[in-house]
Amino acid sequence: MSLATPDKKISEQLQSIAEGLNKILEEVAGQRMSFSLVVFNAEAGSRMNYVSNRDRADVAAAMKSLIKGWEEGMPDIKAHKLDS
Repeated sequence: MSLATPDKKISEQLQSIAEGLNKILEEVAGQRMSFSLVVFNAEAGSRMNYVSNRDRADVAAAMKSLIKGWEEGMPDIKAHKLDS
């Protein structure tokens, strides 16, 4: 799979983006928060860029829990929806 230019640009900046996000989340929460960020475009077969401040196994467990919740009908929080 070739890496499209926008995906490559995101990949090159993800560590910097994560550092900024980490600072913002800590300021908002008043403590260090765990996070993962997955960035992708809507094209079929596009690369999914990923960065986190936790171990991959911890993130995988959290994502599995999230997906399980979605599959079991966990309600959305309206404030979390963004119109594009």
